[in-house]
Parts: sequence; C-alpha cells; structure tokens
Amino acid sequence: MTVSEGTELSVKGESLQQLYSDYIQNRFLINRRYQRKLVWAVEEKQRLIDSALKKLPIPLILLAESQHEGSARLEVIDGLQRLDAIFSFIENKYPVDGRYFDLETLADTKFFKDSQALTQMSPVWDRSACRDFTNYHLPVSTYRSASESSVDEVFRRINSSGRHLSLQEIRQAGSTAEIASLVRRISAAIRGDSSLTDYVNLQDMPKISITNKDLDYGIYDADIFWVKQGILSRDAVRESRDEELVLDLLLDLIIQPFASSGTEYRNAAYSEERVAHSTSALSIRSRLLANGKAEIERRFMRTLDLIKETLDTAKAPYSTWTVTQQNPRGVPRHFHALFVALEQLLNQENLVPKSKEELAQALKGFWDKDLSVPGGGNWGSARKSDLVEAVKGSLRRAFEPTTDEHALRLQEQALQFESTLRMALTEDALFELKQGFCQVNDSSKFDDGSFEKILKIASAMANVHAKAKGVIFIGVADDDKDAAAIKRFTGVDSHKIDKFCITGTQHELDALGRSVDEQFRWLVDRIKSSKLEPSFASSLAGTLEPFRYRDYLLWKLEPEAGKAPVTHDGRFYVRSGPSTDEVTGAGIIDLVRRFPAR
Repeated sequence: MTVSEGTELSVKGESLQQLYSDYIQNRFLINRRYQRKLVWAVEEKQRLIDSALKKLPIPLILLAESQHEGSARLEVIDGLQRLDAIFSFIENKYPVDGRYFDLETLADTKFFKDSQALTQMSPVWDRSACRDFTNYHLPVSTYRSASESSVDEVFRRINSSGRHLSLQEIRQAGSTAEIASLVRRISAAIRGDSSLTDYVNLQDMPKISITNKDLDYGIYDADIFWVKQGILSRDAVRESRDEELVLDLLLDLIIQPFASSGTEYRNAAYSEERVAHSTSALSIRSRLLANGKAEIERRFMRTLDLIKETLDTAKAPYSTWTVTQQNPRGVPRHFHALFVALEQLLNQENLVPKSKEELAQALKGFWDKDLSVPGGGNWGSARKSDLVEAVKGSLRRAFEPTTDEHALRLQEQALQFESTLRMALTEDALFELKQGFCQVNDSSKFDDGSFEKILKIASAMANVHAKAKGVIFIGVADDDKDAAAIKRFTGVDSHKIDKFCITGTQHELDALGRSVDEQFRWLVDRIKSSKLEPSFASSLAGTLEPFRYRDYLLWKLEPEAGKAPVTHDGRFYVRSGPSTDEVTGAGIIDLVRRFPAR
C-alpha cells in the first residue's frame, strides 16, 4: 500500500515545554489496538532524560492528527515510552542522578505545585538546568489527514524493521484478524490493564501500565498472574510473551482437533493471505462465527478463574505447587496442557470440581509424574492431544457432574469483573459504582431516590457519544468510609480491589426476604416503569445481570447509546468525568450533534 497517499507530513522541533503543555491539555491519544503498553524501567527513563540534559539527540516522535469525540487530538504512533519518560520526570515521578525536576521552573508545574496536584520532591536540580531541559527541542513528525490503515501500516513498518517489538507485538499491531481483539482483551484482563475503549489519554496510561518497585504507579509486575505464579518471567511479560501464550491457548479452544503450536502457526492466525494451516485467519473466523467470540472468552476466563481460585486455596504459586522437584521442562508448556485439559472437563464434559481443596490436592506435584512435555519449537497436534487426554485422565477423579443451573448462571468470571472494575481508573465518565439498592442504615428499605439517580446516570452515559457503552456495578462501595458504614450497620466485611470496596447485596435480599430471582424480576419491572424513555428503559432492563464474586452478590447494568439522545424525566443529562450534568438551551443542539444520522 502507499502509506503517504492522501496525507501531509510535517517535521519540526518542539520544545519539551510546549509538548508538556499539550500533554496537560489531554491532546495526546494512545490507540491500544497497535500501541504497546508502557514498559520502560526507571533506568531506561533516566538514560533518556540524561541525554536531554546533556543536549544529546533523542529519536524523533511520530504523531498523527485525529478527531476523537469531537476534538482534535494527536495520536502517538512512535515515541510513547519517550514522551512518558519526559512528562513523568517533569512531574517528579522519579529522579535523575538523585535529583528531581524543579517544579518552580514552569508556570504549569508551579500552578500544580501550589494547588497540591504535584508535590516537590528533593533534592532538586538547579533551576537553570531545568530551564535548559524544558527548552530542549525534540524532533516531531506529524501526519495530517492520515487514515486508520495508514497509521497501522506506519507503526508496523517502524517496529518490524528495527525489531523494537517482539514477534507477538508486531502480529498484534493494528491487526484486523478476528483473533487479535480476543487476544488483546483477554491478555489485558489477566494483566489488569484493560481499558473500556481502544483510545486512552496519555495522562491515563501510567495507571494501567506495567511498573516495578522503583515507580510508584501502575501495575506492579510481580503481582501479574503470569509472574506471580512463576509461569512467565517479568521480562517475558514486558515482551508480550503472555499474549503469545494466550494466543496458543485460544487456538486450542477454537480449532478442533488441536492444531500444532509454534511461530509458523501463530503467524498464520494473523495473516490476511490464504494459507493451508488449520490456524489460518479464515479458519479461525469461521470457527468464531460458529461458536461466538463471547462464548470463547467466557470459557477461557472460567477456566483461568478455576486455576486462580484453586491456587489461592493451595496458598502456593503454580510453579512450586505443581512441580515439587527440580524440573527442566518449560512451565508455559505444561501450564498450557493443564489449562486445555481443565477447559475441556468444564465445558465439553460439563463437570465441576468436587471442591477447590480436592482439586488443589490433585494438582500438588502433578508435573513430577511421568508425563512427557515437549520443550521449545513446534508442538505437534498428536503429541499435544495425547498429553491433554492424559492430564484429563489424572484429574477427572477430582470432578463431578452438576445439574445446578441456577448456581452456574450466577457465576461471574472473577478476572473479568476485576478487569472491568479497573477500567474505572481511566473511564470515569462511563463507570458508576453504588453500594446497594437499599438504605445503608436499614437494609429492609429500598432507596427509591438513589435507584432513580442510578437510572438518570444511565441515561447520561448513553448520551456521552453515539458509540458509548457504560457500566454500573451495584454492590461496590465508593470508598473505605462507605464500606465502614455498611460494616457498622450490617456486619458485612468488604473485600478490597485497588481503591474499590466490594460489599455485595446479599444482606439486602435477606432483609427484604427475597430470592435473587425475585429481586431480578422486581428490578426489571422497576426499571421499565421508571422515568426513563420507555424504549431505553426496556433496553437497559435487558442488560441487568446478577453475579457472584468471592461469594458477594453483585449486579451489573450496561447502558448503551442508541440512535439519538435519551431523556430521564423529560430532561437530558450527560456525564462530565464522574459528574452527571443536565443539558439545557444551546447545549441540547450540541448533544444532538453527537448522534449523526446513520
């Protein structure tokens, strides 16, 4: 393809001060379809800042002009790690040579310091050195009128030629293959860096990026499932080897009988060309249409949740619990075989564990047995199939059939819930958390005013833009203070996830004397008879879903935009960050413009 067709390219030097000004105005946009996560360690950041302080050249930053939610933005094609290193140094996130940037140097940082949005760390660099640093000019190249496909192609060419990215990152970069979105979404859910949409402000990226003990933000690499369980190293996760493993597992859920595993077969899954492999993009697309992407994702997350819960019961990481003696075989490969075997027991044979404790004991020292696990290179279909059958045979005694469909319906993938909840860190306009349906001091009294407020918020979320889709969780307290109040009045202890407190709603149902099904039917009727527009109320009621997380009963609503703005009690509302504001006068005209005719 001709990447430059229909585009204009400008190259100029931009001072770091000007770039920082653009940054705090939220002009920089990250497209997570192709852009890698923040992975630089503090030492890499410090080397970059040292180069600028010494007036040494820094590689060019490549941007693309784009429109996002009605405003002009700059999409970062190349230079994400460098820009983050510069801005986080300016904001005192880390020192260079033991000293911090002087916040009095710039008017913007001084304002943030005076308003206590930033805290001056010490010791500080000499102000003249800081001024010279912010006056440093960085070469910036900007594409104008660039199409999405041309941006994807530029990103791939930049990173494939210099091998800056791993093979899996290059496969994923801007890929339109059906498997790519599944790999990206599941991998992010497991790491904990999910975002509600593909677009994230650069300011928000540190909240959902991999970090280490030297950087006080983001997701600590040692806490990521793959690292914590000893399945992959920290460096392997930073190089997206976790996404490669997720891809291999997904292929074995999608393709039956099993396909071989290896680089050639992974490449085929992303290739737009017709290839003879069973893992070709065409074959995968056909299988996903037959099974449904949502169903494949559900099966995957259900299996991983079972493994996590079982290891929690064992109180030991996977690598030491399943291998009690020195074992030279690759941990990712035998995790792969165990995962696929468990998935088939759960979803093909419709079995459930007799108990987590019994399954944990069945897994203790499991890979010390005489089971042949191949090392590197391609993993043939026949050998893989034989191993999975042997694993199932060894584990089947820890399982039993179940007919409790009600209990199964209430099961929610814990990882999926945790992942979605963390999206609130970057998407507060499309997220809302409520502690429950009833009054905190009296769980037997339904709080009608509070519930109507939830429905008003739902309408405001649907008015954010034409493709908006929000999430409202009920059974999650906003903060420790609310969780403490619930504990005081009901005796319910909360479970903490980051800053969020899970309290559940079972105590309300007990006080109301209702079953889950009775509460579900009552809430559906209540939504449909609310002050919402009838068509939107019916659509919203259809998204109501009860689920359990660690024995807490929670509820989820997913308001979604329609063809036009919606009202609550005859009024229009929109979300501005976490606030819900009424729209009046000329603002209604602007609101309508968010919903162009389709």
